[in-house]
Formats: sequence, C-alpha cells, structure tokens
Amino acid sequence: MKCAKCGAELKKGCLYCSVCGHEAQIVSDYNVLEDDYLRSLLKDGEGEKNPQEKGPEPKKTKKKKKSHLALIVCCCLIITGAAVGIAVKLYIDNKNANSYDYQIEMAEKELVDRNYENALRYYKTALALQPDDIKVREAMAEIYTSQKEYDSALVLYMEILQLDKNNKEAYQHLISIYDERGDYESILSLKEDVTDEEVLALFDAYEVGEPIISPLGGQYDDYVTIVIYSIAGNDIYYTMDGTVPDKENGIPYPQWGISLNRTGNFEINAVCCNEKGIYSDVVSEEYQIQFKKPDLPSVSPDGGLFSEETTVTIAQQKDCMIYYTWDSTDPTTESAIYTEPLVVPEGDYVLSVMAVNNKTGLVSDIYRVNFGYHP
Repeated sequence: MKCAKCGAELKKGCLYCSVCGHEAQIVSDYNVLEDDYLRSLLKDGEGEKNPQEKGPEPKKTKKKKKSHLALIVCCCLIITGAAVGIAVKLYIDNKNANSYDYQIEMAEKELVDRNYENALRYYKTALALQPDDIKVREAMAEIYTSQKEYDSALVLYMEILQLDKNNKEAYQHLISIYDERGDYESILSLKEDVTDEEVLALFDAYEVGEPIISPLGGQYDDYVTIVIYSIAGNDIYYTMDGTVPDKENGIPYPQWGISLNRTGNFEINAVCCNEKGIYSDVVSEEYQIQFKKPDLPSVSPDGGLFSEETTVTIAQQKDCMIYYTWDSTDPTTESAIYTEPLVVPEGDYVLSVMAVNNKTGLVSDIYRVNFGYHP
C-alpha cells in the first residue's frame, strides 16, 4: 500500500505516512500521472487556503450536502404534518357538522355564554339533521321570544302543533304571545280545532259567555221590559239600531232594564265584555209591540129589573182603570172610578162602563147595560 500524497510505501497497520505524515488512504493501483495531477491540484489549493483552516476542502463539501439534505427532510416532514393536520381537522369538522349531538352540545354551551346568534346557528343545523325534532324548535322559540322576535317564535310553535296537535306547552306559549300583543281574535281562532280537554281549559280566560236576554223576542200587545244579564258578571253593551255593540258604539246596559213602551218593531243586539276587553258573540232579539186596547168590561149582574136592593160588580183588568156613569152618557177619565161594587139606584138607569189602560192610555169600547130597581 502506498501513500496517496508522496507515493511512499506504507507499513502494514500504519495510519499515517512515515515520510510525509499524511493520513493513510487505500490506493489499489499507483499511477504516476494521477499522482502528479493530484500534487498539482493540492499545490494550487494551498495558495488560496486560509492558514488557519484544517483539513481538506472535500470534507466541507460533504458537510454542506448533509446540511441541505437535513433541511429538505425537515421541510418535507413539516409539510406532511401540516397536510395530515388539515386532513384530520377537515374530517373532524365534517363529522361534527353531521352530528346532531355535537350541534346540541355546542348550542347549549353558547346559551350559557348568552351567545344567542351562535346558539341559533347550531340549533338550525341540528334541526336540518332531524327535521321533526320538537325539542329543538322549543329551544329556538324560547330564544326568539326572549329577544322579542315574536313572529319567528310563532312560526316555530305552529310547526310544533303540526307535529303534535295536542302539545299543551306550544298552546300556552302561543296564547302568551297573542295576549302580549292584545290579539285576542287569534287566540280564539287557535281554539277552533282543539279537542283535548286540558288544552281547551287554557282558553277559559279568553272565552266570554254570551249575554242572556229576557223575555225572548216575539209579538207583544203590552209594554215589555227587556232584562239582559251576564252569568260571569261581565259588562253588557247593547244597540237598537241594528249595529254591532261595543264600548265605543254601544249603550251600557242599565240596571233597571230596557223599556219598550210604544208600538213598533225593535231589534236589540247585546254583547258581554270582560276585563281584558274581549267581547262575546252578539246576541239579537226582535220584538213587535202592538198594544191592544182593554177588553170590553164585564158587568154582573148583566142588567135587569129588581125589586130588592142589588149591587153590581165590574171585573177588573190588569193595569186598567174602570170608569162609569148611570145616566147613559159616555164615561171619560173624568167620570166616576170603579173601586167597589155599585148599588143599583132606585128607578131605571143605563150603566155605561169603560176601561183605560194605565200604561198605554188605550181605551176599551163602552159597555152599556139597563137596570131597573123598583122596591
């Protein structure tokens, strides 16, 4: 084996050349031309070499190559890790986006922090995953109600009723919202399709019983006093001109009733109004008042000749005053008033009797009868 620098023969087992001190290198075949060429390269390099630098230039090149390789490997590892991280995140996000339980969990966390918009976003996603979910609708409706977004809450509660027509809680919330708005007509409309007894009970405070009118409508030949009352003690308003009564257009019902004291046709419309300002249905009655004059007075005995003292009785009529004369003249309201049985005077006389209705002022026909008393 020869020294790569000076070409001297190296002893077996030596690590350095005994001639030039160069590190031993294995050289398979010695070539003088190659050796001279190598020597010239080394001499040229020595002129440019820093005296403080140690070791041949080739060793530095290898270190640089190794550093570049390590840098490339690190970059590859970083890029690979980032790609894996992104892929994992996308997988988890996709999994959560399709997880009902995750959406509910996140919505509840947002509610605790009062992030209502975020909570609604999670609830909407959960509802898209389970379209028939009533609980999610209830939670969303409560948020909208708390934010006074009543229209959105109403839509959700109506959807709940479509899924469960006897959902008592949904009816309670709907009634509460309508009550807040003073929309009692919508409350009563909501009741139309209800059959469940517990749900029906929710509407009791908004149901106003109809007024009761007495006597019933019909034909009457005398004064009629109309009495209207409410079982629940609600206020009563009425009209007699065919219009629908209310607080603005109606007449408050008087405690003494409504007197129909003249002939004619009358229509009475009445309603009850509770403390919430909710009206009952309108109740109507029609009356035809045609006063009848008093009946022809009835006299007993009905005339005749008598030899003994005799008394005459005249039948009284309701609400009528009886007037009479003995001298054949027509009685008037200035004539004698019948108050007790009459004694037939001695001689021949014509008893004339009439009845006058105290309310209507109508007068009966005059009844005449002959009496003769001769003792």
